[in-house]
Amino acid sequence: MTDLERKLAETLRAQAGEVTPNLEVAWAEQQRRQQRPPRRRRAAVWVAPLAAVLVVLTSALLATKLNVSQPPPQPAKQPGQELLLPKPLTSPPGVTLVGEPKALTDFAGQIGAWTSYASDAADGSGKRMFCVEALPKGAIHGGPESNFGVESPSCVPVSSSPVSAGYVGKDGGPLPEGKAVFLADPTVRMLRLYDADGNLSSVKEVGTLGYDHLFLADVQPGSPPVRFEVNPVQAQPATR
Repeated sequence: MTDLERKLAETLRAQAGEVTPNLEVAWAEQQRRQQRPPRRRRAAVWVAPLAAVLVVLTSALLATKLNVSQPPPQPAKQPGQELLLPKPLTSPPGVTLVGEPKALTDFAGQIGAWTSYASDAADGSGKRMFCVEALPKGAIHGGPESNFGVESPSCVPVSSSPVSAGYVGKDGGPLPEGKAVFLADPTVRMLRLYDADGNLSSVKEVGTLGYDHLFLADVQPGSPPVRFEVNPVQAQPATR
């Protein structure tokens, strides 16, 4: 082989080495690419937690804005209007009973049976009073010695309110505990009574004193009526 042929062979071998791929290097590169997660997968690793944090922060921000922009809830409106009753006076001087008393209810005392009565009355100046007294059952009239307890009779002035007077029963009083009596003007046909918790009392009309209506109520002991409603509007039945 001549020198020229030898140089040509060496040149061809060198060029063949450059063209022939390095299989070991190619295989290592392929393995590296398979172990490395795709770009989208790498992005999802940090994008998903970031999105969750943004959702939580947005919800907290909206809740804060709602709490700031909206006023606090108002308490439920109580029905009716406030019931104002003056403190009863025990056996007030100069009071004269007018007309026949009206029987309210019977109750048992320590000795014998008694009956509570409501009476129309007037004080020394002629001002109208409403009185409640308790007498032995069967007796309509009697002197002070025949009354039940030391608070009989108990009287209150009559006002110009639709519910113009009233007395809430008590232990040892002329009206037993758990009962209450109210005087209402002639325009009152139905009376509703509510305690401080909004509970409704059972009320029934038991007669009249003069032109006014007399209502007897069952009340919760220790929770007297504090609000009243007169002539509530009744819902009309649906018509076809």
